[in-house]
Amino acid sequence: MADDRIPDKLTFKRKEVMQLAKLDGRVLDYWEREFHAFTPVVNQSGEKFYSRRDVEIILAVKQWLIQEKRDKSLIQELLLQHFGDLAGVQSPAAGDPVNPQKLQKIRRGLKEILTLLAKDDKN
Repeated sequence: MADDRIPDKLTFKRKEVMQLAKLDGRVLDYWEREFHAFTPVVNQSGEKFYSRRDVEIILAVKQWLIQEKRDKSLIQELLLQHFGDLAGVQSPAAGDPVNPQKLQKIRRGLKEILTLLAKDDKN
């Protein structure tokens, strides 16, 4: 479900995501809490960074929720179908139960590494 409108880079600042998706920051915050499908990395100065996959998920949620007017309860299923384990929703086919807090912490750490690497590339 890759979108041609997404620039070819790994991380995006919050303002870039808002412009790209044409959404208010409060909507992004709400969707983050509501669907648990993406978690932006917050750097030490409090600035949020989103991964390319996060942007793809945000654009998909916008498509399903706003344009196709699908029900919020269906969005979790669609996220699982289209984005699988990255959607923050545990697959019913998964074997052992996974601690969601542990996964979120690992994911945040990996995103921070990506952000640092992206910053190093610019220097």
